[in-house]
Amino acid sequence: MIKINKGKEPQEWTAKYNTPDFTQYESIPALRQALLEEQGFICAYCMRQIPVKDLSENETSKIEHIKSRSDYPDLQLEYNNMLICCPRSIDGDSHCDKSKEHQSISYSLFVPQLQQSIFYSSKDGTIKSSVPTIDDELNRILNLNNRRLKANRLQVIEAIIATLEKKKWKKREYEQQLEVWKTKTVKQIEHEDKLVFKPYCGVVTYFLEKKLKQYK
Repeated sequence: MIKINKGKEPQEWTAKYNTPDFTQYESIPALRQALLEEQGFICAYCMRQIPVKDLSENETSKIEHIKSRSDYPDLQLEYNNMLICCPRSIDGDSHCDKSKEHQSISYSLFVPQLQQSIFYSSKDGTIKSSVPTIDDELNRILNLNNRRLKANRLQVIEAIIATLEKKKWKKREYEQQLEVWKTKTVKQIEHEDKLVFKPYCGVVTYFLEKKLKQYK
């Protein structure tokens, strides 16, 4: 999970919800594209690359409302209440937006305090939070520790640990690698060049930052 730098809502969305007859949320292509570009084409919750089409789903991405539309109808058109998520189900096990459904989470993905509370187990790929409420929601609401997501993260963790053990980097080299993993890079998605984050980048940055703390 990474901090999301929220940008300005697209002009097309502003124009759409300001029309007199537009009172209920309905997605438009410009809204989806803005969210994808803002998040560097990774899922807000599990950090899988978007678009990705799971066999059990017909969608390649899902616009998610942090505060649910059913409980907070006055926020259903608010751009600052929206994220983009992956298709939300692996091997029939729901996670992210699909697991969350009409529930709301209590924390913001737009502040650094969330990421600072997050850590990952090198034993099995579990994502945890030092804040009990957040830790509960990661599991109970978002189901981010289902079998496949843990396995995916563990694969990334094992790769970065192996790299850190092999490379005898100095502090500056760790800082450079950290900047690489925190920065969007150009990648072709659906035959177009896009600025993207690497999948599971938050996992790698966690271990790089942990290593850098040894120099303080």
